Amino acid sequence: MSRENRILYIGLGIAALIPVVFGWLLEWPVWVVVPLLVAVGWGVFQKLAGGLPTPSDHVGMLLDQLGLHGERNAVRRLTAHRFAKLIEAAGHQQVAEDVRRRFDSPDGP
Repeated sequence: MSRENRILYIGLGIAALIPVVFGWLLEWPVWVVVPLLVAVGWGVFQKLAGGLPTPSDHVGMLLDQLGLHGERNAVRRLTAHRFAKLIEAAGHQQVAEDVRRRFDSPDGP
């Protein structure tokens, strides 16, 4: 198990214990504690079922952090194309194609 997963599971376990502990300490009735547990359970389910981000998601997050927003931004598309070339040079053709397809980058140099 990776360090990130271990931290995630510990945090989710603590989040699930909070309604129970507060309910016990503050003597909350069941009709208060159970909805809180359901809400925490739903949040845990969404977090675990969300899936891992793909390499294209990471490229998109990087472009957003660089301030390159918008689908029609030519600089964003060109930068994504350059990232795709770097990924392709590293030997990951399928990932590079996915980046090109997702960001609709130009085919030229």
